[in-house]
Parts: sequence; C-alpha cells; structure tokens
Amino acid sequence: MFRNIDFILSLRLRGKAAIAGYVILGSLLVSLLAFLLAGNARVERILYFPRDHGSGFVAEPRFLTRQRGLEGNITELVNSTLLGPSRPDAARLFPRGATVRAAMLRGHTLYLDLTSRILDTDPEVPLPVPSAVNVLGKSIRLNFPRVREIDLYIDGQVPNFPDKKKI
Repeated sequence: MFRNIDFILSLRLRGKAAIAGYVILGSLLVSLLAFLLAGNARVERILYFPRDHGSGFVAEPRFLTRQRGLEGNITELVNSTLLGPSRPDAARLFPRGATVRAAMLRGHTLYLDLTSRILDTDPEVPLPVPSAVNVLGKSIRLNFPRVREIDLYIDGQVPNFPDKKKI
C-alpha cells in the first residue's frame, strides 16, 4: 500500500495533463475561498406557533434565507410564519394562503400589511386573529430587537379589532 502512495507522490505531470490539473486545483481553491467569504446566506430565526393541543406556544428554530435590508428579512420571517409550523405538535397561526403585501420600517416602527386571508375561518387555526397577530409580533420582536412597535394593516386598511391596531 505504501508503494502506491510513493508512486503517486513521485508522479510528475507535464504538458496538457499538468495544465488541466492546475486548472482543476485553481478552481477548487477559488470556490473554497468564495464559500468562506460569502457564507451560505442563511440565518437562524425563532418562530412562535400555538401548541396543537393545549395552551401555550412552541418555539421553532428555522433557517431562513438572508435578504438585503431589514425590511426584506422581516418579510421573509413573516412569510415563513404564514406558511405554518414544521413541527407536528404546533398549529398554524393564520389560514393558508395569507401573505405579506408590504413591510416598511421607519425608525423603530414596523408597518406591516397582510392580505385579508388572515381573517378567514380555518379549523387548523386555534387562535382568534388578534391573538395570532400578537404571537406574530412576538416572533418579530425576538428576531429583530430594533422593532419596538408594529402597526398592522389588512389589505391596506386598519383592522377593526377590539384592541388597537398596534401590536
């Protein structure tokens, strides 16, 4: 076995084989360097969902794609929350099909506009809409401490919840 290793180490490549070997080695080094500098562009976020049976909440860590700007990262987090949990012991916060229409951050206030699908009734959703919105706000504030206040809009309109529109 050691004779084979010595044979490989004693090999001297010349001509086209040497050029091909250097090109392959060079491209491997460039790709390794690019990976180390750029990373994988994913970040871990914590999302909250209600327990499927019983009271309380489940914290679900999830790797999300890093976006440009804070508003893009917040939109990615909210859209991931709207998709629902991946854990079997957690329930959905909002009905299927709900999406983010717009997210805008000014100072420490986030203006979040969601589609009216969050108002639909769904047997998979155990919480009323105002409580689900509060849980969503908890996820946003945990992952983005800069956000202190969230103004919610539904299809561009202020929702008519018994509480304020601020969450």
